[in-house]
Amino acid sequence: MPINYVVRKKKDQSGNEVKELYYAVPSAIQNKGVSEKQLAEDLHDNSSLSAGDVLSVLEQLPKAIARHMKEGRTVTIRGLGTFYPALSSEGCETPEECTPNKVRLTRICFRADTAFTYDVKHCEFESMQLRFTKRPKPGKEE
Repeated sequence: MPINYVVRKKKDQSGNEVKELYYAVPSAIQNKGVSEKQLAEDLHDNSSLSAGDVLSVLEQLPKAIARHMKEGRTVTIRGLGTFYPALSSEGCETPEECTPNKVRLTRICFRADTAFTYDVKHCEFESMQLRFTKRPKPGKEE
């Protein structure tokens, strides 16, 4: 199945003059997502593990990743990618003032493995505008 997109007009300010150009962006209308149960069935079909065993691992994975990240580690899953924290803090006048209580986690980042990115890049795309635009029937003019 293709990845759905729509076309949006955006301002391009990269040159000397501001131009309005059209860009493809992900569509809000995507194909139905895959649940962990469906993913477990897919993995079961390609391994000697039962679907229940795979589902159990998938349910425990977020907890294990969180535990290691809380210990200051990045977490790499070969073939998938690396999870790592993004931090920020209040601005401080001196390094000594930048204490742990002023630091906060802003988000969890994910850097995809190059092989994973390569696999996903080789996909098809479908314009949602063209998919839902009414086209005249052959032989009839509007």
